Amino acid sequence: MKGELEKVQKGIKTDTIILKVICIFLGLIVLVRVGNIIEYAGRADSDFQVKLADTDTTNGTRNYYLFIAGEQYYSVDYNLYGRLDSEGNTNVKVNVIMEEIKGMLNCLIIECIFFVIYQMLWRIKAGDSPFGKKSVVSLRWAAVLSIMLALVPTVVEGISYVVMFQYVCFRSNSINFYICSIGVVFGILSEIFRYGCTLQEEMNQIA
Repeated sequence: MKGELEKVQKGIKTDTIILKVICIFLGLIVLVRVGNIIEYAGRADSDFQVKLADTDTTNGTRNYYLFIAGEQYYSVDYNLYGRLDSEGNTNVKVNVIMEEIKGMLNCLIIECIFFVIYQMLWRIKAGDSPFGKKSVVSLRWAAVLSIMLALVPTVVEGISYVVMFQYVCFRSNSINFYICSIGVVFGILSEIFRYGCTLQEEMNQIA
């Protein structure tokens, strides 16, 4: 029994190290996104263009790409980037910045989810019971953050489009539904852990 427990503890230690590395990596991505936002905000609107360019395929297909200061970056949806602002002009710069903000929010919320799980495993590694109140709180936070991951970036993007383009656009897809489902799973797990916590408290009282 002691040998099995040591194996589990080693596994938890490995998991905490992996989660810590993931959190650091996501934190670096957030910083890169913030840096991009600051850089793009300081550039002139004329530096941002959407133009047709050749793709990497051999059949001569062309696609719309983002160009910043003449340098080609990535393919974009022209219907999205070609919309007119309140002054009747296209504003590619705003679209680029909003994509960066949306990516930053996604990474930040994902990092928070991993950090919450990391904290829970770190407490267990330190000797706390898995079925403690703090574990229940951690799982509930993971549930809330997962649902926020599906909703917050989309809502922020939609509000910005209303302000800048007087155009209601909430881009969503099936992935958001799956993310919300993961949040529901975290919520159900928190209730299971809460039940285990109650049972453990009753066992401690009996002992």
